[in-house]
Amino acid sequence: MADSKVSELTAATTVNSADLLYLIQSSTDKKVSISTLLANLPNTLLKVGGLFAFNLNSPQSITNAGTINATTFMTTISNTAGVYALNLEDGTYVGQLKLVMCTAAAGTSSITSNIKGINSVAFTEPGHTILLVWYTNDWWIIGGSATVTF
Repeated sequence: MADSKVSELTAATTVNSADLLYLIQSSTDKKVSISTLLANLPNTLLKVGGLFAFNLNSPQSITNAGTINATTFMTTISNTAGVYALNLEDGTYVGQLKLVMCTAAAGTSSITSNIKGINSVAFTEPGHTILLVWYTNDWWIIGGSATVTF
C-alpha cells in the first residue's frame, strides 16, 4: 500500500466523521479527520462566499429599521411609510462584500454611518441596491442604485 497512488485507491461510498483524509500542508504530509475539516469549513466558506459574491447563508431581512449584519452576503430591506435608520456592522476581513437591496418601499430607510466618505445611503424604492467592500476598517461603495449623499 505504501507504493500506491491516491488515484489508484478504491473510492469510498460513505464517510464517517472519524475517517481520515490525506493532506499536504506547507509541504508536509498530514492527516485530518473529516470532523476536523468540517469544523473549520464554515469560516472558510464565509470568506470565500463574501469574496466571490455568493454565500451559503439565507439573506438577512430587515423591516423599517435595524442593524445590517456582516455575517450574510445579502440583506433585504422593506419599509413602510416613515423614515428609518439602519446601522451597518463592521466587516470581518479585507475584501468582504455586502449587498443591501430594498424589496418594498413606502418610506425611507437610510444608512448614515460606517461607509467611507458618505453622509447617507437612502433606500426609497424597490430595487434600490448598494454593493460594498470592506477595506481599511471601512465599507466602501463599489456599486448600486440607492440614493447616496456625500
